[in-house]
Amino acid sequence: MIFWLDNNENHKDEINENYGRELLELFSMGVGNYTEDDIKAASRAFTGWTFRQPLSLYPNGHYPAEFEFLEDDHDYDSKTFLGETGDFDGEDIIDIIVKQPATARFVSRHLYNFFVEDELQVPSWKTEPAKNEDAIAQLSKVFLETGGDMRAVLKEMFNSDWFKAATSFKKVKSPTELIAGVLKQTGEFSYPVPGIQNFAITSLNGSLVEGPLAIMGQRLMNPPTVEGWHTGHEWIDSGTLSERVGFVERQFEDLSKPGVKDMVDRVGSLDDDPSQLVDRCLDLLGSINVSEQTYDSLVAYAKELSSIENDDVEGSVGVHNLLQMTASTVDYQFE
Repeated sequence: MIFWLDNNENHKDEINENYGRELLELFSMGVGNYTEDDIKAASRAFTGWTFRQPLSLYPNGHYPAEFEFLEDDHDYDSKTFLGETGDFDGEDIIDIIVKQPATARFVSRHLYNFFVEDELQVPSWKTEPAKNEDAIAQLSKVFLETGGDMRAVLKEMFNSDWFKAATSFKKVKSPTELIAGVLKQTGEFSYPVPGIQNFAITSLNGSLVEGPLAIMGQRLMNPPTVEGWHTGHEWIDSGTLSERVGFVERQFEDLSKPGVKDMVDRVGSLDDDPSQLVDRCLDLLGSINVSEQTYDSLVAYAKELSSIENDDVEGSVGVHNLLQMTASTVDYQFE
């Protein structure tokens, strides 16, 4: 984060405000809860925070950078930050930030977004209310009472009635979550092997080509901005949805994959009751919660497969088609 936000270029005689600004805007309080003077004061407090340049990547591989505090490059003068005045350093700034009600609300809303249901994107939070204001208030109260103890805040959330009553499938899977989940279900990888990286990026005729993960909108370790990726429904548009559905179809069409074979063996026969077949497919794929329209379409498809199977001399039609169709529904894109 120090490197990404240029704090290694933040010196007592030449202030760089990137780290101080983004700490307040994106990672703790949100826009509208601080002033430009607060940004300047925070940036001065973080002077001297840098890292020791790691050794070269070659020939022995990656070496981690190590945090380093340069006392001679730190601004020790008095600063006024969020109404408090003193000879603050970076840790003091963080302590003051944690005491702010705006921080408690901002962090609580992030937790709700991550664990319960997709919220609007962060830039909208200043003007748009949370989906569950009571839940945010409850978490914020614990955050402030415990001085930002995340264990206490998470315990409060996981034991709350609204968390236990939350409906599943209110969050759109990120591309990483979708691909990792599909590969887990198809069972084609039990440990990292050469070639698994092709889902992110691959080589074609000597050139690097983006894999399905990037085409869906997520490049690992390379977010578009310091804010990260916009999540929720912004993962989905006509292009990325087509890629998502196509990816799932391709992964589930190979009956030789151990996970697919196991699910096909457990689903049953096309001679079974169509509704029961659909229920089993939904259960095996992660207890998917589909709309009534999707459910009716899947039942109709199961009936159609059953009628086709009787005339299918080559045996290419089977219950695996229903499993593949179920995984290809839009509803599968949610968790």
